[in-house]
Amino acid sequence: MHTYLNDRQQEPAIDSDDVRRLVRAMTMSRTEVDSAWKASQRRSAKHVDVCIVEDDASIVSMVQILLESADIDLLAVDSCEGAILALRDTRPRLLLVDLGLPDRSGLEIARVVRGWYDYPHIPIVALTGSAERAGAAWRAGFSGFIAKPFVPKTFQTMVKSWVSALTH
Repeated sequence: MHTYLNDRQQEPAIDSDDVRRLVRAMTMSRTEVDSAWKASQRRSAKHVDVCIVEDDASIVSMVQILLESADIDLLAVDSCEGAILALRDTRPRLLLVDLGLPDRSGLEIARVVRGWYDYPHIPIVALTGSAERAGAAWRAGFSGFIAKPFVPKTFQTMVKSWVSALTH
């Protein structure tokens, strides 16, 4: 029986990657989708030296000012899910992760990234105000931690030295 649909409409051209992306997008909150979109826009615009995963906009703004003045390119995402999506398409030199994210623990980012066989051994640094959480970060595969609240000049110097060491 012939219907009004032409052959192309009867068999949509959707590959398995499109289906996976669609399912992933359907399970994400609106904020996570927006964050992943913004991250993808930034990734295509320039090289990334540092990726920060932080949900506090004031901290992200301060880090952005500090790192821009040091000529360090920054990608900022505000959730664990957004970070994982961003890291699939970029290879930053340094990953800074807040351990208290709204969607999941920042510890999960290290566990996921350390499990990727094709990902370089990127330094992952925890941003935390708790010594107990710093210990958990070490066990999860983090390379170090920076205590919050941090002194801006000290933070800038630490990140700058880390990125320059990884560049050479």
